[in-house]
Amino acid sequence: MKLPRILSNNPKLQSLENRVIVKASRLVKGIDTNKVVFESFRGRSYSDNPRVISERLHALRPETDIVWLFKGDAFHEMRRAVPDYVRCVNRRSRKSWIELATARVWVDNFTKDPELRDFPKDKQFYVQTWHGDRPIKKICYDTADVGYRLEEECSRVVTGSDFGMRMYRTAFRYNGEYLNVGAPRNDILVKNDPADARRVREKLGVPDGVKLLLYAPTYREDTAVIPRASRMDLGRVLSLLERGGERWLCLYRAHYLSEGIEVEAVRDRLVDATRYEDMSELLLVADMLLTDYSSCATDYCVLDKPVFMYMADFDHYLSTRPCYYDPHDTPLLIAHDQAELERLILDTSPAAARENCRALREWYGINETGRATDEVCAYIIDKLK
Repeated sequence: MKLPRILSNNPKLQSLENRVIVKASRLVKGIDTNKVVFESFRGRSYSDNPRVISERLHALRPETDIVWLFKGDAFHEMRRAVPDYVRCVNRRSRKSWIELATARVWVDNFTKDPELRDFPKDKQFYVQTWHGDRPIKKICYDTADVGYRLEEECSRVVTGSDFGMRMYRTAFRYNGEYLNVGAPRNDILVKNDPADARRVREKLGVPDGVKLLLYAPTYREDTAVIPRASRMDLGRVLSLLERGGERWLCLYRAHYLSEGIEVEAVRDRLVDATRYEDMSELLLVADMLLTDYSSCATDYCVLDKPVFMYMADFDHYLSTRPCYYDPHDTPLLIAHDQAELERLILDTSPAAARENCRALREWYGINETGRATDEVCAYIIDKLK
């Protein structure tokens, strides 16, 4: 199908062209009832819930035509990294609009472009997995931010908590149906298979017998373009953990929108996992999690291991991002300075960590079943030819 290209850099004309491509593709080509289009973080990576679903779907139904959309440099990098059964397409290219217009099912963890909002809901199905249903910071319609909106366009929203279902109703104005079975990426945490942990540790190059502290601070708008200072003495934390004779290393992972974390002072005791695609695998092998305002804490709590929130900049952070609740009103274990953090670590026994994780699961109404991937795949397969 040949369509004339509008020779203009005007965003409105480009959007009009994209809408024409979408509508014409559906009219001329129809819907391919064997095709599923995946996207993660707006084409930045092959990761998160969409990746887990994609790989399981192929295992269950190998004849499915699986398409992934990647943007810019990620397209060339991921094209070499994904399984050979995946068709890679450059995001927001003319071909990507055609693939989306004619696919039976879409799966992603972010939002779709406005050109696709009026898809025929009796012929196409949109599975939204988002990338964390238990945030501290408000998102979408719950903020003054006018971007990243997801209207009532999904066929199903995948969630793993009562908190998540309430949040989707206000943040996305979504009143449709849920698959409240957990996040597919968290199935590996619920199963907690030692063989999976060994595989990940080998991939990271971590020696046997070494314990791992995962340090994973979240994104901040005011430090997005410079490496962010760690705000704590990680060397002292590692030394504290080694007081009983055990050896510890720190896995550290910067947020995907940040330029990194400044940790040069203890570089010889660190494993940089910033470019490691699968956060759930890092959580799986971590013996302790240290974060600040990230919802990864509420994923990690299914493992019954110690998790601490280091909020040294709480007042400043609150001034830049509105929150759903005051984290101090939850069971989260919070420190505001180095001394508080060290006291928390010393005072939190394995039994206390398990009880804290149980309290977190209860507070959020967490429902991570370990069956989320299969449940989502069963839904998709039911919609395919």
